[in-house]
Amino acid sequence: MDAAPLTLSPSSASDFKSCPQLFKFRAVDRLPEPVSVPAARGTVVHAVLERLLCEPPQRRHRGRAEDLLEEVWQEALAEPDALPEGWSEGDELGSLAEARRLLDNYFRLEDPATVDPRRLEWWVSYELADLELRGIIDRVEVRDDGSWVLTDYKTGRVPPETRELRAFFGLRFYALVCWRAFGVMPGEIRLVYLSEPSVLRLNPHERMLAAFERQIVALGDAVRRALRTGDWRPRPSPLCLSCAFHGCCPAWAPATAGRSD
Repeated sequence: MDAAPLTLSPSSASDFKSCPQLFKFRAVDRLPEPVSVPAARGTVVHAVLERLLCEPPQRRHRGRAEDLLEEVWQEALAEPDALPEGWSEGDELGSLAEARRLLDNYFRLEDPATVDPRRLEWWVSYELADLELRGIIDRVEVRDDGSWVLTDYKTGRVPPETRELRAFFGLRFYALVCWRAFGVMPGEIRLVYLSEPSVLRLNPHERMLAAFERQIVALGDAVRRALRTGDWRPRPSPLCLSCAFHGCCPAWAPATAGRSD
């Protein structure tokens, strides 16, 4: 297993940083994981914004976004695996209302008719020190000076100021890929929070991304070491209570871990 190609995305890298055991459950064991209500709603809102920005500028208005929401919502309902378990009519109505609120907040943040996206849902990858970095960037714009702006939509809570840099982990990951794979240092990376609403901005620079690159290489080494030794040490935290794997995690069931009966 140690010789197999190692790939990391922002989400899998974050999993390992927060809890190696969570990474193992998801990336190595590939255990089935139920879809959460926030995740299902976030997927719908992302799809609506992607389709909206594919429209001609004059059609990127709130009414069209509502039409697209209905379209995407019906598609989601037709795919039971994309919905949370035990999905009820009340859950549907509540999530649909929340999706509308998030879209309303998006229109408070920017006029989509003025946005000129060069890439939407852009799959990128780069091989770094026997480590493949890959993932999907929500949106890429190109400024008049040729610099790139990477945008990521977020439907969760805005982080406190002390955790803002940590919130940029995914976009720093993508900025590193853009720098190394395409030779372009993004001029700005933007987290667009639809829950409040708010926009957080960061201007990457070479020293920042070089340090981040060393961090990712070290992270890859740590993953390979865990694959070799089998040491996936869990890191218990309050987040464990909402983890889908709480019931089978050795940190919470040490007496039954590894038993086959």
